[in-house]
Amino acid sequence: MPQHRIAKGTATVRRWCHGMVRAALLATLFLAGAAGTGSADDRAFIRDERPVVLVLDASGSMATPLGRETRLDAARRVVLDTLTLFSAKRPAGLVAYGHRRKDDCTDIETLQKIAPVDALAIRKSLSALRPTGMTPLSAALRHAAGMLSADGGVVMLVSDGLENCREDPCAVVDALKRANANVVFHVVGFGMADGEMKRLACIADKGGGRAIETRDAARLEQALKTLVETAPPVAAAPAAPAPPAQTGEKPVVPPPPTPKPVTLRATVGGTAVPGPVLFSVTARNGETAYEGKGTEVTPDLVPGSYKVRVTIANARTESDVTVTGTADERHDIALAAGLASLSVIAAQGLDLKDTDLKGDPAWTLVPKDGQGPAELDPVLALAAMLAPGRYDVAVSLGGFTARKEITVAAGKAVQATLDLDLGKVTLEAGTAGADRPLDSGTGLSWSLEPTNAGQPPLRAEAIARPTFLVAAGPYKAHLFISGATLSQDLVAQSGKTTTVRLELPSAELVLTGALGPDALPFTDWRDATWSVRPVKLIGDVKAAPALENKAEASPALVLTPGEWDVTLNSGAAVMTRRVTLAPGAKANERIDLAAGRLSVSAAPPAGAAPPLNVVISFFPAALDGSFAEKPIVEAGTRRDFSAILPAGRYRIAAADETGRAGTAVVELKQGESAAQEMTLK
Repeated sequence: MPQHRIAKGTATVRRWCHGMVRAALLATLFLAGAAGTGSADDRAFIRDERPVVLVLDASGSMATPLGRETRLDAARRVVLDTLTLFSAKRPAGLVAYGHRRKDDCTDIETLQKIAPVDALAIRKSLSALRPTGMTPLSAALRHAAGMLSADGGVVMLVSDGLENCREDPCAVVDALKRANANVVFHVVGFGMADGEMKRLACIADKGGGRAIETRDAARLEQALKTLVETAPPVAAAPAAPAPPAQTGEKPVVPPPPTPKPVTLRATVGGTAVPGPVLFSVTARNGETAYEGKGTEVTPDLVPGSYKVRVTIANARTESDVTVTGTADERHDIALAAGLASLSVIAAQGLDLKDTDLKGDPAWTLVPKDGQGPAELDPVLALAAMLAPGRYDVAVSLGGFTARKEITVAAGKAVQATLDLDLGKVTLEAGTAGADRPLDSGTGLSWSLEPTNAGQPPLRAEAIARPTFLVAAGPYKAHLFISGATLSQDLVAQSGKTTTVRLELPSAELVLTGALGPDALPFTDWRDATWSVRPVKLIGDVKAAPALENKAEASPALVLTPGEWDVTLNSGAAVMTRRVTLAPGAKANERIDLAAGRLSVSAAPPAGAAPPLNVVISFFPAALDGSFAEKPIVEAGTRRDFSAILPAGRYRIAAADETGRAGTAVVELKQGESAAQEMTLK
């Protein structure tokens, strides 16, 4: 391993912490530092090149907010930065658990097999993680160890909680260590509850590694950086025996220059940058003396002249540095960049958590003054170091997009909030005169159509009061119901819920009745008795019968839209019909009874005494030609009687109080008005 790769130890960590504290004054983002169960000393450490598998907790608890992001957002950002520290010689694998299924202790996935680090592939895999399920620490450690060969390697666990899948991870690690002593297990506790880290430390104890507890993203980054960059000290080779003394003078060969630790810190406006940057140190002969990543680094360099290049996103600075070899030597490299803090909101007054937007935001950055391109992380709130100049920034989330122009100045911070300018629209329907809207969505079909062309309408089916998340602006609401279309213009307001009620106009119904299709309609109220009863009204509105046995020739009604049963009763004839009325309909409904009117006159022969009362009975014919034993209509009269009967064949019987009687058989046709005279004998 080249000498310039040697790290400093605790002194470096202290200087790193100090730089991060000063960086917080610029961006108020992070405090730096790391607390572990053990402390490093100042002995020289070598960079670890053994294969490593990083195990990342993506269980449901990783959705816990951590400042302006979640624990998982912070962890995947730090993990990606950490893996970029790996040299091309060090293969790495990545495992996550708890990100696909809610209650599944087998939800463990290899995101990258052990291979040279592929930053683009890892970024894509990490961005797809969603904090969802359980914390199967034991199974995940077993899975990770199984990815390593017999030559061993390192398993590095990052978790914010304890095992909840009924296994003992410490016992599992103990067994894995006995099976392969060449595997080392480190554990990093991230935002754990008080006292929980002590229960995870045994993983490192049993696995021959380190246990570090962290509370925030900065400490997590330092912890992983510490574990990546250091390994157990290599035993010094025994000193070679002194050569035998020789006579004669020999030329004195000066010893080679001794490398000394030099601290290099990236600054913006005199303050340490808030996040890691890439350092590249080149000697005068063009040889690369050091490459590393951090807010500050401490390579070992021999005295001389160097060119130090600092790179982050699209910002880059080169500076000439002369290393003198003095104790605690440090150099600040001023980075010509500014800090852009970007965030996205649904609207002023509408929090993103109160929307149903899914997925990660997609940021795009278009330089306007010749700067190079830069890629932004898919998080809701981000901080990016950018080259000075103007940028068009856009963010898309859930199909909505916000845009803004920002200007980045060297050494300064700029904050920009991109407003998606969203609002909510709630649609409801109500019948005329009703205080409350419909509470049933049966038969309701909604459409909310943007007035601006080119945008598809939003739809909802069978919902009483649908709510749509929309961009602020003009819309037209449509309600399709029972064949009718109701429309209303509205304006969605940013950050507010706009409620629009579409009133269902009543339907008008005029009823007429007749004996048959060719007969004139009734004009005498005594011929028609009506009942109009609700069956199923729009929105399951409850209503009483509009008419109940009402004698009226041709009633006119105003009704709630929906289905109604209309019954016409005339004499012995009855007909019921179901009528469907659309909102605002004006309907005329005629009911033909398929009946006839039969007038009977019964009297004794001429010269005989007239009767005081005659009972006239009508007996309908059966299918076999016989007549019913009981009359369908029976009435008493002095002489004449008229009845409306269903069309068909009847036997008519008449008898008076003296016992005189008469009978007749009549065929009554539909729509016919017939007369029958009978002689009482």
